[in-house]
Amino acid sequence: MSFPIYHLETKAERCQVRVRLNDVPVMELTAEGEQPEWFAPPINLYLVAGANRLDVEVAPLPRDDGSPGDFRGVEFEGAVRVYGKGDAVAPGEGPVVIELAVMRELARRMQEADERDGELAIPQAFRFTFDVAAPDFAAELTGGEPLPGEEALRDYAILLRDLARAGDVQGLAAEMEPKVQAYAAAYDGDAGAIRASLRGVLQTEYAPRGFVTDFEREDVEVVPFAGGRLCELRRPGGEPLLQTPPDADENTLQIPVVIGSRGGALRVVR
Repeated sequence: MSFPIYHLETKAERCQVRVRLNDVPVMELTAEGEQPEWFAPPINLYLVAGANRLDVEVAPLPRDDGSPGDFRGVEFEGAVRVYGKGDAVAPGEGPVVIELAVMRELARRMQEADERDGELAIPQAFRFTFDVAAPDFAAELTGGEPLPGEEALRDYAILLRDLARAGDVQGLAAEMEPKVQAYAAAYDGDAGAIRASLRGVLQTEYAPRGFVTDFEREDVEVVPFAGGRLCELRRPGGEPLLQTPPDADENTLQIPVVIGSRGGALRVVR
């Protein structure tokens, strides 16, 4: 196989699913239509060489009156699959690294709850582990520098806001250089090409539309993960820190901002 690209495949019906990989949120899915929801994002950016931990939370959809739903209507299938670089990703394709046997364990828990005339807590949590050889971001996820206090994180959010407000594409791209290097390592890419693409997108797609910058440091939401070594910075309401205003069709362009400490300085790392 060529360079391995790992994907977290999920298929869900009538439930809400959240997944964390090595204490990093990697997927959130609500399946409420008539058809199953299928999603299979790549996860190389948050892998470590050796044992990786997946934490899966599953909750039934609430009833129309807002009361808790019933797990008996939930359907969930999941797996970590590996593809060679350039392979097509399709439902049920690709070698399985680990199956996420949620339904089997959920059925056992439901039976135990019925026997004791009890109810299951919502959500139900499941943990799985699997090994990979590479890529390896353990230096960031488990051994990286801890983040400073929340005030410094808010200050950095305002630095990024001011670069965006000024339309400073080069300044924003410079802050995102660790992100470029991470993507190159995670997906066997060319850092120069990734850097050029990032700057091109910022210059031609984001800068002409401008950014939403009507927030202050006290408005910034700080969401830590990876044991406090990384965090996402968000605008009020959980919106991505970097986002364009809506166009005529109410569509926006968004860049979620995940930061870490690099050599004692905060930078955009994902």
